[in-house]
Amino acid sequence: MNELILVLLFLLIGFSAGILIGMLGIGGGVIFVPTLYFLLPFSGVEETFIPYIAISVSLFAGAIASSFSGLLHLRLNNVDKKKAMLFALGSGTVAFISALFVTGVRPEILRGIFAAVLFLVAIKMFLDSVLNKEPVQRKKINDLYLPFIGGSVGVLASFTGLGGGIIFFPVLHYLYLLDTKKAVGTSSVITAITMILGSMGYYFNSSNWSGGFQLSSIYFAVALPLGIGAVAGAKIGVGFVQRFSTSIVKKIFAILLIIVVVKIILSLW
Repeated sequence: MNELILVLLFLLIGFSAGILIGMLGIGGGVIFVPTLYFLLPFSGVEETFIPYIAISVSLFAGAIASSFSGLLHLRLNNVDKKKAMLFALGSGTVAFISALFVTGVRPEILRGIFAAVLFLVAIKMFLDSVLNKEPVQRKKINDLYLPFIGGSVGVLASFTGLGGGIIFFPVLHYLYLLDTKKAVGTSSVITAITMILGSMGYYFNSSNWSGGFQLSSIYFAVALPLGIGAVAGAKIGVGFVQRFSTSIVKKIFAILLIIVVVKIILSLW
């Protein structure tokens, strides 16, 4: 495939992912990873290295876009800074450490558990969006649990390239009772920190494959167009959060989670 066409495709894919990043507080891996599995062979990546490169590129590109999205949400006062830092303390640290050892661990079991959790969250959120309900919590949950919850998500982020936003948002919204806009903004900041540290872990965990503009296992010839496109899309996505109702955002997020579950289940076969 022509290199210019590939660059344009990656820019377009990044732009599409960026809209979801800004709107839903995720890292974009739900779009990045599946498309990278399909397009990386056209970029000269050897078949055996595709999963490894796909995850590292997704984390790097997502780090760029979610950082931009997080800054926009900070300006709009959509971020609970204390919860963001506590959550990111666990998720970022574990994402970095996990990425150092990712090639020595089989991710299939983690992916299966991840798919089951996501499916339950998606059903819960979709039903709430249909009924237009806000979550009800009878007992206050201590913020000190956040680093531990974040740590478990950090492992999944490193093994899937999804960044963790698909878990951060429902935890903040349903367990810590943040309203939708605040949960999205806080999730964006946590996701940015998690993906930055996960990318750093992949940088130190070098691969044996070498390609254009590659530094360690991060393939910049692909990662940069994805990240640039996603930054442009994230600005639009953040604007959508301000305009759309809570019910619409929840429903879109629930449908997104179902797509992720299907993708993970298919990858297990």
